[in-house]
Amino acid sequence: MNVQTATTDPTSLSEPLTTPAAGSRIPPQEWEGTELPDAVRDHPLLDEAAWVALRDSGRSPFDQSDLVTTYRDRAEFLVGAWLINDIVPRRIVAGGLMANLQPQMLRTADVLAAERFANAILEPRRSAKTTSLWCVLLGRCWMRPVYMAGYTMLTTAQKAAERFKLDVRDPIARKWRNPKDCPVKVLNANGALGIEFPNGSRLAILSPNGDAVRSGAYDVLVLDEAGEAEPDMWDDIVGAVVPSFDTRGPGAQLIYAGTGGKYRDGSHFWATLHDPAAGRLRYGVPDDVDEARLESWDAGAGELIEQLHPGLDGLTTIESIERNFSILKSVRFGMEYLGHFGRAAGNDALFAPAEWEGTQQDGAIPEGVPAASLAFAMHPGGMWCSIAVAWNLDAETPDLARAAWALEGHDDGEIGGLRAGFKLIHWSEGTHGLVELLWKYARQLNLPIIYNDAAQERMVIEKLLARARPQPRVSIAKWAQKTVADANFIDGVRHKTLHHWRQEPLDQAAAIAVPRRVGKAMLIGAPDDDADITPLEAASLAVGALTGPTLTESFAPIVVA
Repeated sequence: MNVQTATTDPTSLSEPLTTPAAGSRIPPQEWEGTELPDAVRDHPLLDEAAWVALRDSGRSPFDQSDLVTTYRDRAEFLVGAWLINDIVPRRIVAGGLMANLQPQMLRTADVLAAERFANAILEPRRSAKTTSLWCVLLGRCWMRPVYMAGYTMLTTAQKAAERFKLDVRDPIARKWRNPKDCPVKVLNANGALGIEFPNGSRLAILSPNGDAVRSGAYDVLVLDEAGEAEPDMWDDIVGAVVPSFDTRGPGAQLIYAGTGGKYRDGSHFWATLHDPAAGRLRYGVPDDVDEARLESWDAGAGELIEQLHPGLDGLTTIESIERNFSILKSVRFGMEYLGHFGRAAGNDALFAPAEWEGTQQDGAIPEGVPAASLAFAMHPGGMWCSIAVAWNLDAETPDLARAAWALEGHDDGEIGGLRAGFKLIHWSEGTHGLVELLWKYARQLNLPIIYNDAAQERMVIEKLLARARPQPRVSIAKWAQKTVADANFIDGVRHKTLHHWRQEPLDQAAAIAVPRRVGKAMLIGAPDDDADITPLEAASLAVGALTGPTLTESFAPIVVA
């Protein structure tokens, strides 16, 4: 931890400010005559030692950049807290927010006091993250003339407006019952929400789109709920954000804030959390956390909360958070409360990296396995094709109930399931030679060729049956069979009852596949028309056949070369 304290000339506009002489009511010169409210001037946390002591008394974050504390930044933060002091009801804490400031709130202020351009603040629910940011924004606007601050949520404009009204507008209205006595002007019209300050500064509440951001120039801009942003929103917002700082000079700041997200690649929030040049505060689990610890409270989620949740130092209780775990379930809870980013690629990824890797076996791809099913899949445009085989890993009778439960949306690890292995025996771009390969494998393995009821696969089978002598056996997977097969496959990966080995086409398909929901069924889907998920589709059909009617036929296990 690196704490820097200013001891520079207060007349310098480029350096942090020192504390004025005891009892002096002359404000620091950079603030051009703005005087501290009495409640702030007399607050004990203006003292550096008291501030640092409270800040360091709470739980330590997983990661943070250098901390900086100056009289100016402490004063501004406390002014912001003074403005929205009534956000904390007096029935909860006598003295309101100013009497209930938490260690992580001061840590947030000190990360931002370093004035790095890009910043990322990751804190779980119930940790006063957004309240801390309001204190910073409002205090700077009050104390710095013609300071432009913007705030939005990367969810919806309605959510940003609701948060502003609850956290800023309403507490100010309660503090100054008579609007004529209020020292700031609250803008309350739809499309023009914000606060105007007598010194020409302004806090604007923005819609989460590039047009809203592009229309202004900002000294500081907060993008809250950054973990929720979709990839197309990032493209729109970030393209507009960076030019909005061009005319504001040094010290301008972009602040991403939020909880964990569904994906990593393409998220500017995730990237900034890992940028050594950025301001960072991260209360969350490490990137390589064992995701098995997140699956239940007793498996490790509860222990992790005890270690890292800063709100346990005065804002919430472990009992309240445990109750929320039972409501949110493991995936959402991991993002909201443990700062976990659960996806490596798109936010609609079907498999989390840890899920897929959890079923991946070490060593070479096995040879000489007793294959029990053979399946192929083909891209609708003929761009790729795959052939897969699957086999039983033990002699237990497959439990057909598991697929049915998965199809109905249940996710119960206690349900018995098929233990199976699968691998690709062919993958290629295009379909040249596919008919010949299918005939070769069908004869070698003495297995029927399983395929989807789709136009491109039917065409291949028709060519095969027209040319091959003797004709191989074939088995078409109708819609109902495909939905059960995909549900069974997805469930098998998530419950680690399936085994596979490192095969690049298969691993790449797992990284990009997305859920395709049709009614109650979850199918394996492609993110776009130019994506190759044929390895997964073939593997799903092959594994699905192990619990289907194919096994009712009497096939001798054939060794795969």
